[in-house]
Amino acid sequence: MFQNKKILFSVLISLVILFVGILILRPNKDKNQKDFESLLSEGKVAESKELPNLPEDYADHKLMEYSIEEIARILQEKYGKNIDNPAAQIAMIEELMKDLPKLYPNDWVKVLNQILGYAFPNKALELLRMSESLYNYNRFREANMSKVGLMSDEARRDMMWKERYRLFGEKADQIWAMEKKMTVIGDSLKRIKESPAGNLDAKLSQYSQTLKEQFGKDYPRLMENKRQQLTEGFMVSVQKDLKVLSYGERKSALREIRQTMGMDQAALNRWDTLEEEREKAWQNQQKYAEKRNQLSTKKGGMTAEDEKALDAMRKQLFGEEAEIIKNEEASGYFRATEERTYGVN
Repeated sequence: MFQNKKILFSVLISLVILFVGILILRPNKDKNQKDFESLLSEGKVAESKELPNLPEDYADHKLMEYSIEEIARILQEKYGKNIDNPAAQIAMIEELMKDLPKLYPNDWVKVLNQILGYAFPNKALELLRMSESLYNYNRFREANMSKVGLMSDEARRDMMWKERYRLFGEKADQIWAMEKKMTVIGDSLKRIKESPAGNLDAKLSQYSQTLKEQFGKDYPRLMENKRQQLTEGFMVSVQKDLKVLSYGERKSALREIRQTMGMDQAALNRWDTLEEEREKAWQNQQKYAEKRNQLSTKKGGMTAEDEKALDAMRKQLFGEEAEIIKNEEASGYFRATEERTYGVN
């Protein structure tokens, strides 16, 4: 009996120590979090008021150059049509949270609440709750920055999405919709890059299909804005395939990639010309590097005559850039050591 009481007492003591430890180690809420909680518990928003006319030149100035009332009016104009979209809400809140803490370091949460109440009185509490979640999410990111850097891509994504769902619920999928799409595309490019060389057409078809599946009806608009970025992403991933081709085959393959990615005839012709210029430049660089290496590894090093011959070769191959290249080499930088990325440089 005594032994059982002793065990029970030990367990209780351990639980007390654990509870106290949790209380001590648990991060304390800062003033901003307390302000959010206070405002939300009160459920009170700024009384609606008549706002001034939209400033004519607001797009040319920083948002924080205007009065609180003018900021609210600008927000109505910029975000009003899409204010029901969580992604638009976050974009607006991020814009406000970027500068408000600098302008109102002691009570920026209250000013934020005031602006939201003026701009969108019927959604002010919802937007304030979203603001609180975003603030807590940013704190979480900052607190885990060093930890995140040591994690694998998959583990890091899992951790961040778990926190996003905890704070934002299902809205997280809408807020980070673009990131989710780009993650799928990035994973596709990684698989292509890690695959054996060969079957470039199939890889291009797979990549193009992935883009269309991810963006659906938004695919044409996306390509208008990010065509070059997405094209280069694929080219970087198929360097093994491009490297084993002859110059003529590679030029044809690069043209096909750009054509599949929606570039028009005029753009394709410009890229063909640029590829010819790049090929010539790399050949000249290789020719020059071989000559320079031959002279610099001579027994006794380069003579004055060798330096003169190298100068003449630089001018012949590189024209106006010859002096720049000479100065680069004097400082220890040699262009020939750069790795070529076909289709990019």
